[in-house]
Amino acid sequence: MPFKLPQWLEGIYNGILTFNNPVFQTNGISLPGTQLPAAATYTPADLKAELEIIIKDRSIFPIYQPIVNLQSGRIMGYEALSRGPLGSPLHFPTQLFSTAILNKRLLALEQVCREAALKSIAALGVEQRLFLNMNAEVVKDPEFRGGLTKALLIRHGLNPDQVTFEITERTAITDFASFTRSLNHYRQQGYSIAVDDAGAGYSSLEAIATLRPNYIKLDRSIVCNVDKDPLKQSMLDAMINLAAVIKSKIIAEGIENADELALLISKGVHYGQGYLLARPGFPAPEISQEVLHLIAEFNLQSIQVKSRLANGLGVTIGEIVEQVPTFSPATAVNTIEDVFTTQQVNGIVVVDGSRPVGLLMKDKLYYQLGTNYGISLYYRRSVERVMDKSPLIVNAELPLEAVSQMAMSREEYHLYDFVIVVQDDKFAGVVSVMSLLNNITNLQIRRAHNSNPLTGLPGNLVIEDKLKELIRIDEPFAVMYLDLDNFKAYNDKYGFEHGDKVLLVTAQILSQSIGKAGSADDFLGHIGGDDFIIITKPENVPGISASIIDLFDREIRGLYHPDDLVKGYIEGKNRKGQPEHFCIVSISIAVVFNQRQTFKNYLEIAEIAADLKKLAKEQAGSCVVYDRRIAANEVNSFK
Repeated sequence: MPFKLPQWLEGIYNGILTFNNPVFQTNGISLPGTQLPAAATYTPADLKAELEIIIKDRSIFPIYQPIVNLQSGRIMGYEALSRGPLGSPLHFPTQLFSTAILNKRLLALEQVCREAALKSIAALGVEQRLFLNMNAEVVKDPEFRGGLTKALLIRHGLNPDQVTFEITERTAITDFASFTRSLNHYRQQGYSIAVDDAGAGYSSLEAIATLRPNYIKLDRSIVCNVDKDPLKQSMLDAMINLAAVIKSKIIAEGIENADELALLISKGVHYGQGYLLARPGFPAPEISQEVLHLIAEFNLQSIQVKSRLANGLGVTIGEIVEQVPTFSPATAVNTIEDVFTTQQVNGIVVVDGSRPVGLLMKDKLYYQLGTNYGISLYYRRSVERVMDKSPLIVNAELPLEAVSQMAMSREEYHLYDFVIVVQDDKFAGVVSVMSLLNNITNLQIRRAHNSNPLTGLPGNLVIEDKLKELIRIDEPFAVMYLDLDNFKAYNDKYGFEHGDKVLLVTAQILSQSIGKAGSADDFLGHIGGDDFIIITKPENVPGISASIIDLFDREIRGLYHPDDLVKGYIEGKNRKGQPEHFCIVSISIAVVFNQRQTFKNYLEIAEIAADLKKLAKEQAGSCVVYDRRIAANEVNSFK
């Protein structure tokens, strides 16, 4: 029978009793907590006696804190936290476990804690995990391999692959070989391992590298203010790289504000835990809509930045959708099962009107029907009972590579589920992971064949496709053609190696300026030599141009010899072979708009740009020249 807290305690354990502010939260009502007596006022004998009573009566109460996928917002699991009886000097875990260690009763206490946690986690989904703390000292106990955990799992209908043991790193591990052998006892049964408190206490790279845990839990000391501390960000990057090498996943603990969350998401941290996401509680709490929206917003921002830096593949997810059957939430499961039996389809979408609200994959349905009592529980019930209520739903305008990142960041259980695509919040179709990856691979091969070998930017074939697309959709656009003045003279004097460096710096400046003043879907290409192209929105042009000129004029000086900077020119020969003084390399920008004219083909855009570039080169220094068909005051109005 499932473990149930007394009603008077259930509300209390929806919150956390703290020393500084002993207030319990339940259903929006604050209840004053009783300040517990300090454990220091009790003798060691008193504490030992209290511990024995707790172990004998099994009076441990669990609370659970969600561990959240920072890409999807799903709860991937819960960490079980143990509390002693309310009012006891051993209520808080620090005193409780230190007393157990002192009296050599740690294993007995952990067994009670484990039993309480397993009894009370009725909400654990088939794809979710339960994280159980395990002190490193426990493995030294000769009764460590008693098999009690497996028996408890069987009793409560759970599997070893749903349980992760957190090894606390606040106690030194002195014999890694022996410790690893002990852990392998659990691994062989299907359990996974997490190293807790990474970055605090005795935690070390040696422990992680030797134990090769499935999860690395970063301590709050690293996560706290990580958005403001470059050193902590470097440490975070190192841990992410280490996790990738040993095929582990990072869980950031102690996330308490939105800025920390945004930085962690941008860095690609897999999972998160902390008060911002959800406080520990009983029963196991869910994630609020506000937090889900925050995670979705930060992921969208991160994807937009990465897509802009990668310059995109030029294809949106809406262009490759496929159609599958749709059903209302009230449709019976046996009706869906008939569809899977008679049609070649691997999944269906559940819609409320035209809005998708769920997904049911064929393999997931048969898995649930195949469990004990699965047929009797679900077969004639509504599909709402068995569908995935939080599938990956994306807007049709998102680029393929952005959706791929989101899809491959899902938990393994959902990795090959359909991606649902919407247009104006209405169901537009689905994309399978196989179709998504095949399309990206084909586009990447095509792009690689046409990328500039120096800068890696899209070349003329992709640029041509982009310009043709502009003509086809007939929406307001601005095409910025950019080239360098006096670059040939620089190349002749300093050599091709230094000339290539100028081109690379230019590409970086253009990308950085788009990131600063442009839009997520702006395009940057390399026509060849010292010629580049940017496609953006008209209102972005002034900001992008100003940033480019400011950065270029500042950075180019660092690529000259000091003597040439003093003179303000270099000596060389012009195209006629005559000696000439060439000023410091500058950048000319020619901008073509489509507000006042209609282009029949992309070649007309290039013709106007060529005339504008001639005008730009007649001016000294870096400059921007706008199409004569649009007045300067109209350009300023875009700001």
